[in-house]
Amino acid sequence: MRHLLLPLLTLLILTGCSSSPKEELVPKEKHKSESPHMTFSTEEESAALVIPTYFADGMADKDHDGIEDGKDRCSDTPIGVKVDADGCAFDRDQDGVKDYEDECPTSMPHAKVKADGCADFVSFNLYYAPRVNEITPKSMSVLEKAVGFLKEHPEYKVKIIGHTDNIGDDDYNLKLSKDRAADVLKIFNRKGINFNRLEATGKGEAEPIETNDTDEGRELNRRIEVELYQ
Repeated sequence: MRHLLLPLLTLLILTGCSSSPKEELVPKEKHKSESPHMTFSTEEESAALVIPTYFADGMADKDHDGIEDGKDRCSDTPIGVKVDADGCAFDRDQDGVKDYEDECPTSMPHAKVKADGCADFVSFNLYYAPRVNEITPKSMSVLEKAVGFLKEHPEYKVKIIGHTDNIGDDDYNLKLSKDRAADVLKIFNRKGINFNRLEATGKGEAEPIETNDTDEGRELNRRIEVELYQ
C-alpha cells in the first residue's frame, strides 16, 4: 500500500501546485464606482447620466454653464446653451420662450406668442406728452423696434388706433385722436413700411384704460394703440 501512495502524492504535487486558485475561474464583476455621481454598471447607463463639474470650493455645476448650483436660478439648463449671469438661458424678445427653443427669437416686445415663440398678434401702446402733438422719445424707440420687426416680417399688417384723455369736448378729442393716429401712420411709412400695410382710426376719449381724474391716469389714456397682425 505504501508503494502505491507515493506515486499518487507525487502526481498531486506536480499538478496541483501549478493550477490557479479555483475562484479565479469565476468571471470578474464589472467595476462599480464609489462616487455617488457615477453609480452605473453598464456603458449605456453611464452615457445617459449628467456628471456635474466642481469648483475649487466643492460646489457642483450640474448643467456645466459656469454658474455653481447654489447660485444658479436655472440649474437644469441644457448643456451647451448660453446663459446670463443668473445661469438662465437668454430670451432676447422677452416673450417667455427661451432663445434655444424660440423659432422667432426677435419677436416684438409685448407680443402674444405661440409655444414656438412666434406671434400671431402683437399689441403695444405709444404715448403722447400733454399739449404736444408728438409721441414721447420712449415711444419713438418702441416704434423703431416695430419698424424693424415689420421689415423682417412682411406678412404682418398694422392697425393704428388713437385715444385721448377727457380734457376738451368730445368732437375735438375724436378729431385729435384721428389726427394723431394718421401722424403715426405717416411715421411708419416714412421709415419704409408701405401704405398698403397700414390703416389708422381714432376713438377720442371713448375707451379710457385708466381714470381721467388724475394726471397719471390721463397720461395713460393719451395713447396710440398699435396692432400688428397677419
